[in-house]
Amino acid sequence: MKKRLISFLLLIFLLPVGCAQKHPSAEQILCALTQNEIGLPAGQIYLASAPPDQAAYLSPELISAMYAGGELPWQLSLCEDYGIFLSSAQHPCEFAVFLCYSRSDTDLLSAMCHARLDALRAHYKGTAYAHYTDSALVAVVGRYVLLLVSCDPENALKVARQVI
Repeated sequence: MKKRLISFLLLIFLLPVGCAQKHPSAEQILCALTQNEIGLPAGQIYLASAPPDQAAYLSPELISAMYAGGELPWQLSLCEDYGIFLSSAQHPCEFAVFLCYSRSDTDLLSAMCHARLDALRAHYKGTAYAHYTDSALVAVVGRYVLLLVSCDPENALKVARQVI
């Protein structure tokens, strides 16, 4: 009887550890997005996890310029992982993936992405590329916040959900 009780208690305490979900990295999600997006221009994936000597390194200067007007966004301290795809062409194809430590932090990262989208919309207003930003999405999927600016952001969201 004691052995059964001990086994049962061990099962209860170890079960959550064994069932812990492994979250896909920002790189995995960005790779899926760039491989599945039709009509996506050439571009570069930048990752917070990349070493500074690699082309994929997401420098503090780049993320600061994009999201905080020159200062490193404090919201990044709420992220476990993040990365960005930027198109190398003139039109505004951009994907950003932020994995928050907590679901409760996604609102703050979502607001940061909405501010970025507002800046992109202002920049491309009245141009031939305005439709990219007009149809863009900021989405929260679990602990992920996604900024999806492309010719088909709905499809990009569908692809991201499949990976997540």
